[in-house]
Amino acid sequence: MEQPRHSARGSHAAVVDTKESTPRDFAEEVGFLGLTTMFRRLKDRWVSRICTSIPFDVWQTIGGVDLVIPYWHVVCDHDLPHVSELYRFRSIRQFEADVDFFLRHYSPVTEQEVIRHLHDGSALPRRSVLFTFDDGFREIHEVIAPILRTKGASASFFLITSAIDNQHLCYPQKKSLVIGALARGWSGTALDEVARLLSSAGVPNDSSVVSRIRGVSYRQRDVLDDLGRILECDFQKYLASGRPYVTSQQVEDLLRQGFAIGAHSVDHPSYADLSLDEQLFQTGESMRWISERFHIECQSFAFPYRDNGVGPDFFRSMFSEGRLKVSFGTGGLVPHPFRYNLRRVLVGNTDLTAGETVVRRLARSVGPRLAATMRRQSTTWA
Repeated sequence: MEQPRHSARGSHAAVVDTKESTPRDFAEEVGFLGLTTMFRRLKDRWVSRICTSIPFDVWQTIGGVDLVIPYWHVVCDHDLPHVSELYRFRSIRQFEADVDFFLRHYSPVTEQEVIRHLHDGSALPRRSVLFTFDDGFREIHEVIAPILRTKGASASFFLITSAIDNQHLCYPQKKSLVIGALARGWSGTALDEVARLLSSAGVPNDSSVVSRIRGVSYRQRDVLDDLGRILECDFQKYLASGRPYVTSQQVEDLLRQGFAIGAHSVDHPSYADLSLDEQLFQTGESMRWISERFHIECQSFAFPYRDNGVGPDFFRSMFSEGRLKVSFGTGGLVPHPFRYNLRRVLVGNTDLTAGETVVRRLARSVGPRLAATMRRQSTTWA
């Protein structure tokens, strides 16, 4: 590998339970995390060697996938406190390598070309790629868009409407900041209060404090504000100084450059935790806001996290209105039962290159794709 991927920091490992941490606690948890990381990376390398021993064109033929939709969240060369404790992200050089890989093997297409293909039967190139990006961090305008324009590629950017103009800090970003704050070192009394608040919010007490914070759900998100006060995390100050999200002016500039803008919910809930009415509201309201604010017809939506827990009634309701033309989930390269909901491949959250990631997804998709094709022939979703 060229260089290590940006990843969640390990400094918070000192917080292992509700009592005051000791040097031994620190060493034990760091050692455990180090072994876990080492075995994961060895497994990734072993599988990658097997996959990459077969030429990519062979995998592409075996997989039978004509449209690949990769997605990223952020690209940056330095630490980002609001995401660094949640997941890895690409450096600029690594992202450029990702894009170069896709452009060597696929023809870039736009969101509108995909919509016409789905609804009107318009042909796409035999092997196509649509670049997509979630959450609407400022780097989509400052870093990602310039790179794509230089390489002659378009993209779709999916925005959390409450976060535009840095009006609201979404709860995953609060998690990252709170976990980062733990690394500053706190007394046992403070950690006891953190643990008590997590328990009061209904977060299971079956792991370390850091893991419990990561496990805070959308329904439990208010506890993060309480934790922020204890750990001296000023979320509003961070919004004002760090400005992690795009502004309206930046979105307008992206539109002028020819990029597509889609919705990514109002405040980034996991749809599996929502009722049908809540799912419909989060989707419809975020699409309406984008359409009215930027004077466009917002036609696309990307599910936060994943499309698990979203049933046929949601798709029938949203698509019957006529506004929503395509939705994007996760799940790699296995087709979704609803033909207008397209699955995507997450790139950049491991040590794997884009090529290795796609090959692994192609290898995993062969059996499920055959099964999905058979199910689609008898499904009533579409």
